[in-house]
Amino acid sequence: MQDFRLMVNRGIRYALENDLTAKGSMVKFGQSLAKEYHVNGAHAQTAMGVALSLAKGHRRRLSKGKKSKVPYVFRPFLRADDVTFHITPETGLVRLSLRYGEWTSFHVRLSTYHLEFIDRGRVKQLVLNDKRAVFIVEKEVPERYMPTSILALDTNERSLDGVSLTSEYALPVSVPYPDVSVVQHRHFVRRRKLAKKKSKDRRVWRKLAAKEGRREHNRVSQRLHLISEGLVEFALNEQAAIALEDLSLPKGGGGGRRMRRRLSSWPQHEVHRQIECKAEERGVPIIKVDPRYTSKTCPRCGDIKRRSRVGQVFECAKCGWRLDRQINAGLNICRTALAQLPREAEMRGLGGLRLDPDALANDAMILLYAPGNAGAHEVSGGQRAQGEEMSRNGLL
Repeated sequence: MQDFRLMVNRGIRYALENDLTAKGSMVKFGQSLAKEYHVNGAHAQTAMGVALSLAKGHRRRLSKGKKSKVPYVFRPFLRADDVTFHITPETGLVRLSLRYGEWTSFHVRLSTYHLEFIDRGRVKQLVLNDKRAVFIVEKEVPERYMPTSILALDTNERSLDGVSLTSEYALPVSVPYPDVSVVQHRHFVRRRKLAKKKSKDRRVWRKLAAKEGRREHNRVSQRLHLISEGLVEFALNEQAAIALEDLSLPKGGGGGRRMRRRLSSWPQHEVHRQIECKAEERGVPIIKVDPRYTSKTCPRCGDIKRRSRVGQVFECAKCGWRLDRQINAGLNICRTALAQLPREAEMRGLGGLRLDPDALANDAMILLYAPGNAGAHEVSGGQRAQGEEMSRNGLL
């Protein structure tokens, strides 16, 4: 691992000094390093790929006018391609080629989840350091199906709210996750207490604060995984496309110190990333919608309520339309997503769907995820039948 680290650092300097960007231009230099350090030539070429990636990031930061030092790797690590190692999942034995004719072996503990994940694809790479071993698995991505329904969701701080629209029914849905913000605030309070208690020993404070940060990240990530897993599974069973907002928070101040802290800790990008990753793995289509004025537009008459704050309930001054602000945003996202559907989806019938907002005004909310439970659950048959009866007149 030390030799691999040194090869990466030398590759970074060589690429920057000679202004190299292509992997083929580093082949001869990698071969010379393999002979110098007496390692497998495949390890040297992988190190050159890592070096080019780090050099590319350095050039990108400089082109944007940002300050950037020449990258340098301090910790030893190894990234090995599948031609240099072999893993036996049943026993956890890993055999790694160091040099031609010289191998080393070690054992890793694999849980049932790891074994199931490895069986779905092919182990492509091994990333090894002094603390852990990470296996990168290559999987075949299924083709995205042509959706026959749509699930439009508005991303909020404590929930995902929107509309589920099919050719038979239209229902307001909600995916609440209030415990995420509770966990984040709890760890924020703990870190603030640690800062006061350990103010005279910054070394200890940094160590304890890093531990709190890891705990917070793991607890939040686990909850978001349950939410995204159940949501994508529901869309797959319904053969639905998921419509999400293309969000990007503005940089800079505004809103006060407490509001800036809340917005910076809001895991909106992580929620969308997990949903998109799981949807791609299962072939579920994703539609991105412009989020501008989704919470301020009347879905009935199209009038925009141009105020900075709409309130919890949206009420149109022009036509009298009244609905929960978050569900109203989901309605507008659904209507925009229907207009952005490809021609193939229209031929399958989804493009012919039309949504009448009045059909959703008094419908009962359907929870796709119950906070505190193990994960998401599907809509029951009785709830679906009730929703079909309530919303049948809303589809033209």
